[in-house]
Amino acid sequence: MDLIGQLSQQLGVNGTQAQGLAGSLLKLVQGTVQEKVGPDAARQMDQAIPEMQGWQQQAEAPAADGGGLMGALGGAAAHAGEIAGVVAILQRFNLDTSKATLVAPLLLNFLKSRLDPGLVGKILAVMPLLAGGAGGGSGPQGGGGLGGMLGGILGK
Repeated sequence: MDLIGQLSQQLGVNGTQAQGLAGSLLKLVQGTVQEKVGPDAARQMDQAIPEMQGWQQQAEAPAADGGGLMGALGGAAAHAGEIAGVVAILQRFNLDTSKATLVAPLLLNFLKSRLDPGLVGKILAVMPLLAGGAGGGSGPQGGGGLGGMLGGILGK
């Protein structure tokens, strides 16, 4: 799967912005995986997605990344922190937060195309927001997943 091409097409951004966005989102996922699943799982992501490093460097160009967002959050706040992290990433790239519902399924499909299914399952267990809009689960355009959570947070 061509994540950069998909992000460019779905979000209307250029390739450089799509690389930065992909790098930022994958950094958020990898940070959560490192913290909640373990360093071995985070290393598996590095090995399966070698271009991730370059995309993360591209992500640092627009603004400082904020780094250890997930490390600074704990307990119930972590889930809201993941959502806030995605919203902050979209805002850094001047994208409307409503685009988050497009990003989650693209990112999940990319991870499924690159990672062992067992690791994808572990990622979904610690970042269920990625499952939002990826098919299955609640009804069409259901209130579940990332879109529903963003709507609740943003009052939409």
